[in-house]
Amino acid sequence: MEDHSVGPLLRELPRERAQEGFTARVMLRLDAPSEPKRWLQPRLVLATAALAAVVASAGILQVHAGRQEALRTAEARKMLRELRSEHDSLKQELQTLSQPPVVYVGGDDEVDLVVDLSRVRSARF
Repeated sequence: MEDHSVGPLLRELPRERAQEGFTARVMLRLDAPSEPKRWLQPRLVLATAALAAVVASAGILQVHAGRQEALRTAEARKMLRELRSEHDSLKQELQTLSQPPVVYVGGDDEVDLVVDLSRVRSARF
C-alpha cells in the first residue's frame, strides 16, 4: 500500500473522544505536589544486593582460581624434583659407563677370562 493512500483511510476512521472530566483530572494532577518516589528505594536495595552478589561471586572465583594455580604450581614442582632425580641417576649411570670397560672374553666351568681395557695399550695398525 502506498503512503499517499493511507491518509484518506485514516480520515475515515471514527475520532476518539476523551472521557468527561479528563482535562480537569490532568490539571489537578499537574497542580498537586509531587509525592516522593518510594519505588526508588526498593530498586536501590535490589541493585545493591545484586552488586554485592556479583562482587562476592567474583571473589570466590578469584580464590578458586588462586587455589587451582597453587595446585598446578605444586604439581609442577613435584614433576621437576622427579625429573632432577631421574637426571641425576642417568648422569651417574653415564659416568659408570664411560669408565674403561671390562670385557668378558670367555671361559669354562673352572675359569672366566676377563680383560680390563684400561690396562690394554692402544693397538695401531
